[in-house]
Amino acid sequence: MKIGNDNIQLLTRLLDASSLRGRVIAGNIANQNTPGFKRKEVQFEDQLKAAMGQSERLAAKVKPTVVTDEETPSNPDGNNVNMELEANAQRENRLAYETYATILQANFGMINAAISEGR
Repeated sequence: MKIGNDNIQLLTRLLDASSLRGRVIAGNIANQNTPGFKRKEVQFEDQLKAAMGQSERLAAKVKPTVVTDEETPSNPDGNNVNMELEANAQRENRLAYETYATILQANFGMINAAISEGR
């Protein structure tokens, strides 16, 4: 059984991707001094946008993926974690999560109001 409308489903998926991204960023920060560690990042929104341009059915199958960043330059020890980059990613992710959560809360508020009005 599908609960909620398409907006709620999309917001839930965005929150899940943002939550995963937060864990990946935390892992990057925790490994900033680990020799040879390559930072990871989560890809989802761009893939979702591209899939939505093709079909809703395809968009429903897009899942967040964790990929290794091979492009950021490495330190002499092979580690490519840049704390400034991670701090910015963490702030951006937090703002995105808060935005998605606020919109989702508003959607549930509208549903609740519609149910209350119908009584």
